[in-house]
Amino acid sequence: MKIDKITLCNLTSIEGEQTIDFTEEPLRSAGLFAITGDVGSGKSTILDAICLALYNRAPRFDNVERIPADDLKLVTDKAQQVQATNTASILRRGQKQGWVSVTFTTTKGHTYEATWSVRVKRSGTIASPERQLTQLAPEHQVVDKAQLQACIDEAVGLTYEQFTRTVILAQNSFANFLRAKQADKAALLEKLTGTEVYSAVSERIFRLAQQAEANVAALQSEMQGLLHTRLDAHLLAEQQERARLLEAQHQNAADEAQRTERQLEWIARFDQASAHVAQCEEAYNTATKACVKARADEMRLQRYDAVLDMQPLYQAIKMRRADVEHIKADEAANALALNEARQQLDKLSQQLDVACERTADAEKRLDERRPAINRGYALTGEIKVANEQLKRLDEQLVAATQTYGKRQATLQAKQEEQAKVADTIKRHQLHKQSLEAHRQMFDKFDLIMNKLPTLGDETRRNVESHNKQAELRKRQTELRAQGEKAEQEQHNKQARLNALKSELLIHRQTNQGHDSAKLQKTAADNRNRLTALERAAMLWQHISEGYARISEKTATQRREETELAQKQTTAARMEVEVKVAEEAFSRIATTYTLSQSQNIVQLRKQLKEGTACPVCGATHHPYHTETERELGELLSSMAKEYADLQQDLLLKRERLAAMREEIAADAARIEADGRALDDLKRRQQADVEEWQQCAYLDNSFADCSATVNRDARRMMIQLLIDNTTRAADEADKELEAYNFHQGHINRLNEEIDVLKAEMETNQTYLDNVRTAARIAAASAEELQQVINESDRACSELYTDLDEMITLSGWFAEWKNNSDGLRLRLTNLHADWNNTCKMLDEAERQQTLLHEEIKNAEANVAEEQRHVVACRESRDATREALREKDEELRRLMPDTTPQKVAEALEAEIAATRAAEGRVRKACEEVKGTLRQLEGHRDNLLKTRLDSQAEQQKQQQELDLMILRFNGTHSPVQFAELDSIFTDTTDWKALRQQLSTLSNARLVADNNLQQARKALQALQGDAARPATVPLAPAADEAEAEQPADGSRAYYAALQHTLEQTLDDARKRLADLAAQLSEVNARLLAHRDSSERAEAMQQRLDAAQTDAREWARLNAMFGSADGKKFRTMAQSYTFGYLVAHANRHLQQLSPRYELRNIPGTLTLEIIDHDMFDEHRYVTSLSGGETFVVSLALALGLASLSGSGLVIGSLFIDEGFGNLDRESLDLVMLALSNLENTQGRKVGVISHTEQIRSQIQPQVVLCRRPGGSSYMIDVR
Repeated sequence: MKIDKITLCNLTSIEGEQTIDFTEEPLRSAGLFAITGDVGSGKSTILDAICLALYNRAPRFDNVERIPADDLKLVTDKAQQVQATNTASILRRGQKQGWVSVTFTTTKGHTYEATWSVRVKRSGTIASPERQLTQLAPEHQVVDKAQLQACIDEAVGLTYEQFTRTVILAQNSFANFLRAKQADKAALLEKLTGTEVYSAVSERIFRLAQQAEANVAALQSEMQGLLHTRLDAHLLAEQQERARLLEAQHQNAADEAQRTERQLEWIARFDQASAHVAQCEEAYNTATKACVKARADEMRLQRYDAVLDMQPLYQAIKMRRADVEHIKADEAANALALNEARQQLDKLSQQLDVACERTADAEKRLDERRPAINRGYALTGEIKVANEQLKRLDEQLVAATQTYGKRQATLQAKQEEQAKVADTIKRHQLHKQSLEAHRQMFDKFDLIMNKLPTLGDETRRNVESHNKQAELRKRQTELRAQGEKAEQEQHNKQARLNALKSELLIHRQTNQGHDSAKLQKTAADNRNRLTALERAAMLWQHISEGYARISEKTATQRREETELAQKQTTAARMEVEVKVAEEAFSRIATTYTLSQSQNIVQLRKQLKEGTACPVCGATHHPYHTETERELGELLSSMAKEYADLQQDLLLKRERLAAMREEIAADAARIEADGRALDDLKRRQQADVEEWQQCAYLDNSFADCSATVNRDARRMMIQLLIDNTTRAADEADKELEAYNFHQGHINRLNEEIDVLKAEMETNQTYLDNVRTAARIAAASAEELQQVINESDRACSELYTDLDEMITLSGWFAEWKNNSDGLRLRLTNLHADWNNTCKMLDEAERQQTLLHEEIKNAEANVAEEQRHVVACRESRDATREALREKDEELRRLMPDTTPQKVAEALEAEIAATRAAEGRVRKACEEVKGTLRQLEGHRDNLLKTRLDSQAEQQKQQQELDLMILRFNGTHSPVQFAELDSIFTDTTDWKALRQQLSTLSNARLVADNNLQQARKALQALQGDAARPATVPLAPAADEAEAEQPADGSRAYYAALQHTLEQTLDDARKRLADLAAQLSEVNARLLAHRDSSERAEAMQQRLDAAQTDAREWARLNAMFGSADGKKFRTMAQSYTFGYLVAHANRHLQQLSPRYELRNIPGTLTLEIIDHDMFDEHRYVTSLSGGETFVVSLALALGLASLSGSGLVIGSLFIDEGFGNLDRESLDLVMLALSNLENTQGRKVGVISHTEQIRSQIQPQVVLCRRPGGSSYMIDVR
């Protein structure tokens, strides 16, 4: 990477646009050049500008303390209200905008231009800096702002920290490193080489090792918490057995509850079916009543349908009659209108004659006045032109007068402003004279402002050094006290250690001869055998009870199956009887239903001898006449037989349904008992199989059949339990005594180990305290030297500033309030600049006003002449206008020609308009008269035609009525009029009657369906069996409802609901017990699974902790010192190797060597027989050469093989003797010849700058405090 051009504008002391072009002569061909100038001229600004353009950071802003917000508000200039850490503060005071542009070429041949700019907003505050990166070659493109910094880092190949160590060499920092004490070298080297990361890595390894240990401890604690919910084998088997029993009981209770629910559901359906039958009967009766009530409307509808064919002719006749009457009314109105039109026409003819005479008179008067009117028009036009000309002249005179007044006012204002400007100039001159005493301070203002922070920093460091010295002395006192205290604690701990060892010996002698593993095994075996015997006792109890329950349930099930077979035989016989009864009832029901039909009964009532039958039309029915009495007896017998068969069928159906329900209940119960018996046998078999695990407890336990004497075995198990319990208690006592002494042994060993560790720690602490005391003594000596140097530097800075600052007592004010002094100096400097600027502007304004006043006086004289000319022209025009007005008044005294002509023309127009209106009215009345006569003839013809058509239609209607009366009851035209004018909606009425009929049929069908559904429900298998009801306490004496009635089922429903509630409560209780047992088993399984998973995590955590402990032992430390020291040792070795390669090129006489494992540096002088010299023995020139070699070595180390084409070196030391100067120039010359780089040396001394050409010189501008760049 090589820098081609640097362009700066308005940065610190550099004002205006300044350019350093390395592609133009003399810098193009020069490998070595100098950057020179006075102190504070801006040499370092050039390097800061390069960093700002590339990274928006600069060395001058690194490690700068922020200004308090309250102090920042004291600055009056908003442009200066920026933090010291803000890069925008590099903008030169008083400037609105500043920027820097750096053009550089990469190793790939690409050329870029990086720009950094800052500006002052309209509000006076400084805006945030703006940046831009543009690729100039091989193609031109602007880089996106989001990718700008990443693109610069990639193009340059260096980060900001690497750039400041590689391109801008910190030679002065290495000079400080060479002179630094051993304790400070590590911090300086870390800052120079950027090895801070190793401290962070060491600290992080230490923290992660501690976190890993804490994680292992936490997992172990969590593991102990997980194991408390696990069950032992005995409790686990007991809980599993209890869960199986509860599940069987829960299933039986659930089946019973479901059966009861089905019976309650049947009762609810029976109640709904009974209510539905009652609703259907009520609906059928309601529909029948509605049909009877609508009979009258049905007869009216039949009469309407009979005469419906006459309706079109009837409507036509009615329309013809209305048309004839309407035409007659129109004829009368037409006759009246004809008479009125004839009278109006006569009157209008007379008015037309009068209007024609008036029009002729008006035209004659206009011809007589025409010559006078024409002369009047001519005079009016001349007067109008003269008035307009007079008006323009008046306006010109007014405008000229106003302009004259304005110019006089302007002249007076300019004269007053001139007087004010003169006063202002006098006031500014007096204020400038008062500030003239500080002219020298104002000229060196930028230098003063740069030195004041340096004085503040050096003073602050001096105070900090004195404070450190006091703290160090206090620290020495504390270390002495800590050492004495640590020695006393060490003696006390040794006495305690001897006492613990004596107690440990006593407990070991007591446990001598006992084996812990054997004692624990004996106790565990006894406890395991006792647990197995207790489990065997409980299991044998389950097996004994299981055999008894299986025997009892098997006998009960066989008895119930026999009873069920008998009931099924009875039910089959009852089904045959019900089928026979249903067939007989079906036959009688059909006959009886037909005989009781409402239509048949009504028709039978209408049969009369000699009248036509409404069905067949016959007038004689022999069967009806001769057997009417026998028919009545037959119908009565049929009704009685129908009722008997119906009652018998219902009774048989109820009995059959009850038998079916009883059979279903018995079958369900037998099936449930069978399932329960099977479950019991399966559990019994499982218990028997589990018993085989207990067979090892005694030889007689192998047989587990039902023939075993169960009571004898139970007694034997109890005897074994008692014997095993006594043996277990004795083994536990022996183990408890052993564990008691072993616990004390373990405790004492732990206390002894802890005490030894504390003694070792205390000894280490005592050694550290002694070492710290020796280090503190050495540090106190070094700090005293630093304080002496700081006092000397503060004195020199005070002397320089006191010569430049002309304010009295400035140093005391600076000590009390440094920011206040800086603010005061800034305000004075700004006041001086503003006063000079305002004085120059006032003088320029005074000269300008003098010229403006001279021009204003000439304008006033010219405008006065213009006013006189305008007044003379106006007077002449006014006299000519007066003469024309006099002639017009003589011709027409009281009016104007236009008004006279308009009046005569208006009179003619009015008479002509009146004549036209009268003539038009006559024509309109004639047309109306012709229309009325034609309308009269049309009405007459239409009336005659309508009357003839009406008579024809009337004859047709009479003929239809005559024919209708021959087959129906007689009808007249009045009845037709009543029928056809009736507002009844016949269609809706017909629909209504059809709806009523259909509703009656639907109600009858619904009634039959409801009755069939009720009968089918009686035979449902879910029907409750007949059971005795449990009456309530207050109804104990009441009569029980009949079996099969709704009241009976309501009472039965109450009983079943109580039964269901009891079953649900028992079911909930069993579910709760089962849930509790399952929760314990689930907790056991979950605990086991989580413990296994936790063990895996614990193993992984322990492995991780061991690995981190290994790394911590190698690299970790709480302060990061271990790895940092190791890394710095290697880094310093590499740095010295790189520096030796550069030193071989710069000055082959010298060679660097570092002592391995330390930061100590030696110089091998080959001209003095390879003598090893300390760096403190180097001269100024030798120090520069060695520091330069170290800086170049750091650049090579940081550049990672990157080719750097531009270097900038800050020499950073004082005056040199002749020999040292020659050595420095030789090194720089070798650097130019061997490195192949363009090297810029920032020179602070005349000795160096006089030896290097070309130079970039920062020159002061004439008469100002700013600088410009000149390449020489």
